[in-house]
Amino acid sequence: MDAAGSDSVLQEQPMPLAVMLFSAAMQQELALSKYADQLDISPLSLRQFINGKTQRPREKTLAILSQALGISVSEVRHRNTLLPKAAPPFAEWLQAQMANGFSRARLNRETGISDGALRNYLDGQTLPDTDQAQRLARALHVDPLELAHILVANHMMMQGGLTLPEPLAPPAPALNGSVEPPTRHVEPHPAHPSGPPLSPPPQNDYSEYNERGVDRVVPEYERADPAEERRLLTLWRRLHPQGRRATLTYIAGLLAEF
Repeated sequence: MDAAGSDSVLQEQPMPLAVMLFSAAMQQELALSKYADQLDISPLSLRQFINGKTQRPREKTLAILSQALGISVSEVRHRNTLLPKAAPPFAEWLQAQMANGFSRARLNRETGISDGALRNYLDGQTLPDTDQAQRLARALHVDPLELAHILVANHMMMQGGLTLPEPLAPPAPALNGSVEPPTRHVEPHPAHPSGPPLSPPPQNDYSEYNERGVDRVVPEYERADPAEERRLLTLWRRLHPQGRRATLTYIAGLLAEF
């Protein structure tokens, strides 16, 4: 599927339950804990839905959310499995919005959010609650639903969760109108200790030097999928720093077992 097709799939996907709940609390300008009280569920349960941590919700909770959001119980259950779209780190997004003429002092005046809280947002230390998010959206003149998407994605990344990756950019067309294949970078091989430098390896897509300096064909089962590598790299880059550290710690633990 090309990038345009992938983008249309993302746009056609129903809104995840986490985004719906976050947006509903924003519309009423209630903190998540106050919104949970209004729904008559525990704040912890609501935050687990926002963070994508609820795998087997209770039927009673599903019925409450169904009535509050105006969708069926089966739809609530389905939307709870959906991931939000990828989003930039909230700190970077807020910095970009403030570049349009907003100082911290002005944002403090127009939102009523303390300067310390704003500083923590900009440093990437904390995320705004739903009531603060609504005030930010109003002051910055941004779509509240867009901000809800960004904050939910950031909440999930901070918890080590995943978001839907952005579509990969198509290859750049060559001057003659055809698509240029990706160039293959070959690291220079050191000179052989007992003779002249080795000749460069044959230019095929799946060859490499083995430990004796002889070019070999890489078996199919060892070949990496470039598209999959780019997708995983995109996901990793969009993780919150805490999520990145957790991922690296997990990988290091796996490597230690070998």
